Amino acid sequence: MKSNSVNYIADLLQKKESATLEFKAVYNKVEAAKVICSFLNRDGGQLVIGVEEDHKVVGIQNAEKIAQELQHFIVSEIVPEPAVSVDIQAVGNKKLLVVSVWQGTNQPYIFQGGVYLRVGHSTVQADSKQLAALIHNESVRNQRWESKSAIEVDVNDIDLLEVKDCIEEAKSGGREQNVPENPLRFLEKYGLYKNGDFTNAAVILFGKEPIKYFPQVRVRLSVFNTDKTGDTLLYDKVFEGNLFNSIRKIADFFDLTYGVSSSFESTAWKRTDKAAFPRLAIREAVLNAFIHRDYSSFSSRIAINVYPDKLQISSYGSLPKGISIKSLSEDHLSVPVNPTLAHVFFLRNWIELIGIGTVKMISQCKELGFKVPVWNQKDNTVQVTFPDVKVPFNYNEGISEGISEGIERLISIAQSEGISEGISKGITATLKDSLIEIATLIAKENAIKASEIALKLNKSYKTIERQIGILREIGAIEHEGSKRAGGYTLTKKLLELFGSKK
Repeated sequence: MKSNSVNYIADLLQKKESATLEFKAVYNKVEAAKVICSFLNRDGGQLVIGVEEDHKVVGIQNAEKIAQELQHFIVSEIVPEPAVSVDIQAVGNKKLLVVSVWQGTNQPYIFQGGVYLRVGHSTVQADSKQLAALIHNESVRNQRWESKSAIEVDVNDIDLLEVKDCIEEAKSGGREQNVPENPLRFLEKYGLYKNGDFTNAAVILFGKEPIKYFPQVRVRLSVFNTDKTGDTLLYDKVFEGNLFNSIRKIADFFDLTYGVSSSFESTAWKRTDKAAFPRLAIREAVLNAFIHRDYSSFSSRIAINVYPDKLQISSYGSLPKGISIKSLSEDHLSVPVNPTLAHVFFLRNWIELIGIGTVKMISQCKELGFKVPVWNQKDNTVQVTFPDVKVPFNYNEGISEGISEGIERLISIAQSEGISEGISKGITATLKDSLIEIATLIAKENAIKASEIALKLNKSYKTIERQIGILREIGAIEHEGSKRAGGYTLTKKLLELFGSKK
């Protein structure tokens, strides 16, 4: 386990021990697990190992090895399995471990037969009355919107392939043990499938068409030519898929606009050249909007607005419990508004560490020479603004140029590999222009149907269908979603070719 490049330990060392923070000078995995269990059964918290109670830093030896050992021990010995991140922080030449957890979503949590709680800044084993109160409080918490049963939703409404992808990513990430391979057992284990019913969270995470049940799942991304939202739109798109699907499409927008690939998958932190935009910071901002959004209201919304001089991401809801605008720029551990959603994102490795998302956003913007993001809350909406992040306003030209080059290369590959006799005989310049025109439209619209392409390009459906066949054959586009509700999108293969030219 590698140390994270974001340094936040200075903030932690300024704080006193509390119900959500404890320091330990010496590593003892059993004592550490008791503290973690107590955090899970209360409001979450952070355990710092390698620091005495008077804040004297003593450090620990073999930090990387111990971090791996402790992560495995916690998820193996605490029941049910918790969402826990173990991070290495440095003070001078000394290394510390920071273990962070959210409030548990399935209380009570048990370690070696005992239930532990935080009383003030101490960890104690729960007595019968405390245990009864914990169980009662958990039943109240289970009335959250995300935990309620989704009426009339059955297995045919769930994208089981998306669930399987999530399972594979969870297993490869190794953050929890014994991840079920069966999709329904997986959903059941993580509170998304209960007593034969799918929960609201399951639908917005993995639904094929969540918009049928929850119109508030919509996300709108708009590009304006002035700083006023009422003026002419250069780009306007509404995403209506499940959360993972929408995030990928938002990533595709930034990938195409800036000419880079895999914006939301890259783990690279530092760049030697001037980046076009702070990709990880924007990723964190988008994920925060999705995870902390108040989905209980039909008027809930996420809006991503790009202006000539700034990028703004607005999400319906309020700041998490215990968090203020000021504290967002400091180390903090919040209780997610939707802890089940947060747990699945963390399990899938879309959240790298617990509790440092906004700190990481600030750090990366500074690292890459951008102004730090600014948060504000007004009218039940939380908004983050990146003051000098903007989409280049010749982006239409950039997309067309990038796709043209990508299509050229895919045709060349297809011809050299003899994939198709038709392609091997050559494609006329006119046909090539038509292919580029279709792919460019798909890039801008995303998940568009063949009939819609024909209408927008004023061409016959049969012509478009034939040219779509060629684009699919060379690996430029693919069909996503159901035949009725889905549409064509660019392939990762084309996106990577597009990104490599920049």
